[in-house]
Amino acid sequence: MTQPIAPDYGQQFLFPPALEDWVAADHPARFLREFVDQLDLAALGFAMPTAVEGRPPYASSLLLKIWLYGYFQRIRSTRKLEAACRDQLPLLWLSGLIAPDHNSLWRFWRDNKQALRGLFKQTVQLALHTGAVGLALQALDGTKLAAACSSPKGWSKEYMEKLLSQLDGALEDLELKIATENDDPSAPSYRLPAGLAQRQALREQIKKGLAQIQADGRSHYHPVEPEARRMKVGQNNRYAYNAQAIADEKEGIIVACDPIGQETDNGQLMPMIQQARENLGVVATDTLTVADRGYAAGQDLQAAADKGLNVLAPPLEGKPAQARPYAAQQFRYDLKSHTVTCPQNRLLDHEGQTLRKGQRVERFRCHHRDCPVRAQCTSDPKGRQIEVWPHQHQVQLMRQRLQRQMAQWRRRRELIEPRFAQIKQHDGFRRWTVWGLDGVRTQWALLCTTLNLRVLYQKWKSDPIRRPEKAKLALVAWKSWLSWTHFNFLWLHSEPPIVRHSP
Repeated sequence: MTQPIAPDYGQQFLFPPALEDWVAADHPARFLREFVDQLDLAALGFAMPTAVEGRPPYASSLLLKIWLYGYFQRIRSTRKLEAACRDQLPLLWLSGLIAPDHNSLWRFWRDNKQALRGLFKQTVQLALHTGAVGLALQALDGTKLAAACSSPKGWSKEYMEKLLSQLDGALEDLELKIATENDDPSAPSYRLPAGLAQRQALREQIKKGLAQIQADGRSHYHPVEPEARRMKVGQNNRYAYNAQAIADEKEGIIVACDPIGQETDNGQLMPMIQQARENLGVVATDTLTVADRGYAAGQDLQAAADKGLNVLAPPLEGKPAQARPYAAQQFRYDLKSHTVTCPQNRLLDHEGQTLRKGQRVERFRCHHRDCPVRAQCTSDPKGRQIEVWPHQHQVQLMRQRLQRQMAQWRRRRELIEPRFAQIKQHDGFRRWTVWGLDGVRTQWALLCTTLNLRVLYQKWKSDPIRRPEKAKLALVAWKSWLSWTHFNFLWLHSEPPIVRHSP
């Protein structure tokens, strides 16, 4: 009669099991160990601690492996990482039975933010060398993630101005009260009263916030997260950061990433494409970058054209208006002849130029009073006026390209949005867990690094000549040595044979 399988808690081993036996040959922990061991951490800028006295510090390679494994397994809390170093078998194997405390893990993060961001570039170049980057089509987009601060505790401009006026009045009353209660004006004063000092500190903070609001042209400020901005996150309006990323078409590798404290994507087209080129280390002029409307302001399209970049994005100026046959974008501007033609194929007269936002804008006006659609085109008695900005030609060219390459542009959501969904839904990351833009940049770089490492891990796992296979051979040799040692142990501790002598 067979017995059910149950654990034997009193089981003992003649020899302790080898550490290499604890995880499978294709486990992600082995891949992460190999990835970190091949890096030159000192060249990447990681602090290499040394100690002459006292307890030796933890090696940077050890702490980096723990952090990468934590993000790989969706563990981003230092205290949870500390517990995992004691509880999770793969992490016990990866750390070599060393369990750093949460303070050591946090200090490593705090002291190596720039170097941690540099890991992302290493994964991009590794993906390029392994053939995971195609350099044919790349998609650019951004996603908004809530800041670590509490949105209801933010300050509006009206609230700050009202609070500042109340503080000024309270400070005047408090200073007058202190002056009247002090009978001896010559008596030394060593410190400010507690109430006065706190109010003055709050007053300075409010002034600083008002100055930043005026400089940025915004109406909200958060005293804890001054770099965060009010954005629409899902269905709510919260303090957040706008995380940017570019994904390659071939295997979804993120080739550029950077969060910004800006509500819109204006002005981010050129910086993100340039970062992707720098991370890849190659200049592929035929790489097509597709982006949504937020990146396609006229100035951005003109800058991309001047740099010879292959970009496809719907222009921000003038949304498609098929239902409005006489909208401004229906008027054609010819760069060579410097003329504007209306939908009725009539030329407009050049009226002069003006300055708008530091740019020269040309003005054209229609003086054809016999036009049959004049009432539908404009209500201005002087005639319809069209303003031509310096980037108008590039905007028109982009609209024409979109009509021919709409199928390629629609690939954008298939490339980049699943990467954001993986971070938000699969990894459960919907809110930053660090403070300040510097910390947010480090965390976003680690999140994108993790996405790339998962793709690289699958290639490493399917590689028939990967290093874990060599580890298997070493394990077989170690087991052979252990069997021989076991045989010698039994032979030495066995009773000697009885020798009988004949009489």
